[in-house]
Amino acid sequence: MRIAFFGTPELAVPTLDALVAVGHEVSAVFTRPKQRRHRRGEPVSTPVASAANELGLNVIEVTSAQEIETFLADKNIEVGVVVAFGLILTPSIIALPRLGLLNLHFSLLPRWRGASPVQHAILAGDTETGVCVMQLEEGLDTGPVRAKAVFPVDPQSTTGSLFDSLSQIGAGLMTEVLAAPEEFTPEPQSGEISWAPTLKVDDFRIDVQRPAKEIEKMVRAGNPQPGAWMTVSGNRVKIEKAHVGDTQVDLGVIDKHAHLGTASGALALDVVHPQGRKSMSGVAWLAGLRTEKVQVDT
Repeated sequence: MRIAFFGTPELAVPTLDALVAVGHEVSAVFTRPKQRRHRRGEPVSTPVASAANELGLNVIEVTSAQEIETFLADKNIEVGVVVAFGLILTPSIIALPRLGLLNLHFSLLPRWRGASPVQHAILAGDTETGVCVMQLEEGLDTGPVRAKAVFPVDPQSTTGSLFDSLSQIGAGLMTEVLAAPEEFTPEPQSGEISWAPTLKVDDFRIDVQRPAKEIEKMVRAGNPQPGAWMTVSGNRVKIEKAHVGDTQVDLGVIDKHAHLGTASGALALDVVHPQGRKSMSGVAWLAGLRTEKVQVDT
């Protein structure tokens, strides 16, 4: 099948690899432009661009939908595959391929429509999530679903670990649908709708007035990026791994055992990443401060 692929981050790469592996003709790979990872660094290609270049595919970096429409107008694309592209595709683009555009969404729609479904699933304490192959339409994640797969969310799941699993499952599901699209009838979404808007760095600032259980979910939802964080004596510290402790600590205090006192219970800081330093255990970090306890900035 003649395919146009739309994707940008690492989690989109397994689907691109799978399409090529099963013999589809990926005639164009659309991705976002190169970006600097650091202020003084050289611009770096997106993970999808890097993977596509290794596969010898035609990579087109785009900043607008108009560029896509112009390129695809006479290419006789049969279907478009979209995985975390990062640019809204217009109705005129959606209508170009014979089978339209198929979007791989990382939730069980209509739960968690939006840009950050996995993070919101963890924050909400969901015990399962999954992936959907959805027929793209103009509304935000409102299109009919052709196929879905359910995946458990265990108490240790992070955004990173779930993306690793879901991206592989989704790649397989997409190839199944494309192998026999007539067998996967689009079904309208049904059930309670919930939204997963984009989460920003400030959304992951730790508030000690919240219970330890909620903060622990925030730590997992923010791993690997952007990371749950707090400041101590004006210095930012990311919390990479934590668990709810069985001790009591004063509110906003981190004791010598690296337990943080919260509104309800203590949070054991297993792995932290102080600004400008490498990741380390919470206990090692406290020992380096040469104090038995510290107060989190408010």
